[in-house]
Amino acid sequence: MSHAETELKLLLPGAQPSTIEERLRRLGALARRRQATHWLWNVYFDTPDQQLRQQRHALRLRCISDIPWRANASAATVRGEWVQTFKSAGVSQGGLSRRGEWERRQPSGRLDPEALRETPWADLDPDGRLFGQLTPCFETRCRRTVWTLHRYQGATIEVALDIGEIAACGRSEPILELEFELLQGPSDALFHLARQVASEVAVLPFDQSKAERGYRLAQDQPREASPAQAVHLAPGTGPQQAVVQALAACFDHFSRNLACTLVSDDPEVVHQARVGWRRWRSAVRLFAPWLPGRPDADGLRPLLAELGRMRDLDVLRVDTLGRWLPAFVDEDAQRQRIADVALERIDEARRAQRRRLRDALAAPGTGQTLLALAQGLFQLATAQTAAGAYDTPWARKRIRKLRRRLDAALKASRRAPADLEKDHRVRIQAKRVRYAAEILRDLLPARRTKGLTRAAIEVQTRLGAERDLRQAVRLLEELRTDAALTSFLRGVLTGLHG
Repeated sequence: MSHAETELKLLLPGAQPSTIEERLRRLGALARRRQATHWLWNVYFDTPDQQLRQQRHALRLRCISDIPWRANASAATVRGEWVQTFKSAGVSQGGLSRRGEWERRQPSGRLDPEALRETPWADLDPDGRLFGQLTPCFETRCRRTVWTLHRYQGATIEVALDIGEIAACGRSEPILELEFELLQGPSDALFHLARQVASEVAVLPFDQSKAERGYRLAQDQPREASPAQAVHLAPGTGPQQAVVQALAACFDHFSRNLACTLVSDDPEVVHQARVGWRRWRSAVRLFAPWLPGRPDADGLRPLLAELGRMRDLDVLRVDTLGRWLPAFVDEDAQRQRIADVALERIDEARRAQRRRLRDALAAPGTGQTLLALAQGLFQLATAQTAAGAYDTPWARKRIRKLRRRLDAALKASRRAPADLEKDHRVRIQAKRVRYAAEILRDLLPARRTKGLTRAAIEVQTRLGAERDLRQAVRLLEELRTDAALTSFLRGVLTGLHG
């Protein structure tokens, strides 16, 4: 059996596995709906060099059981209905993914090459050599609770709550997520239902599959920051098509790193989340003439404020003091004690701030706003005009306008005394130019994009060093650290202007 799978995947930040099912059962959208519960045991297969992963395919065996397994059960001993599933490479946008899926029951509980004959596997492995190399890579085990909604916004939707774990090589990590799968009807209905649920339960759009997480676990790779992915625009791409590609890349960059902040304390994760959001805002400004309206992101203000505060403390601890503390201490025992006390207070503040950040991620308003943005992006993609050549040199015009604004801001800042907020606005303008040049690089002469990017980075670097020192002095004063340290940093700041 084959079909095109369309689903919206959400994390449930702050939820407790022991109580989340009861909370969902009471929601208006799911109350009085027929509910089914079963236990899923999935075994994923790949070649030793992970050829399926490289081509973004997935092959698994799933055992579906109506009763829980024993604590010491294994995939070889569980009893239930076995299903073999092959998934082809798909596309994902704002948590909504689409991919081909082929399923067949396998009473033997073993992989069967015959079940792959009518799938893209035939092109992937025409002589069967690949199939002969397949071995188990990792497993997922979860309790799945399913609600099926008929005639919801003209659609049939399956809502699945998964609670369990991914296991590989003796390691494991928890699964706690909600999936909305479209069985029939318009895709927009998935967003309507998800936003209705998000009004009462905190969610985060999440486009990483269990397979992607399983591969990472099998290789013992930590959850890491996701860098921005390049936007590749074909020659002749019009602004209506370019805006969809750009905003989709920015949204995925932002949301992936937001999800990572739930489990990682790496400062780079917070940094990349903020970069993702700045790129989103820059893209909205860049393509403003072709957007039906500015996307409403007011609901993210509390989260963005917590992200900014977290980033300021990280920069203070890792970058600013990492660079200047050795010169401050200079083998002086008393100054070393001052530095140690300052670092203790900063680390305490960072731990408290990380809790506030995760609380903001677990606030219903955060997920509601992210889903609204994702839905707007989906609707924009659906309504975009047919691809084709666009005669007006729109990309060059937009870049020239941004460069003029940056030049004007730089001139204004040079005429006035040093000012933290004014310099910050210049840096923001430089970032907009840089991000725009990166988004439009395929539509502009290489010489122009390289020059713009280089100039923007130079402005960011020069003004950023001064701003970081000013922020360091302000934060250290808030934390009531010894005045000797703040006086030293003020001296460094004066030296930069000298």
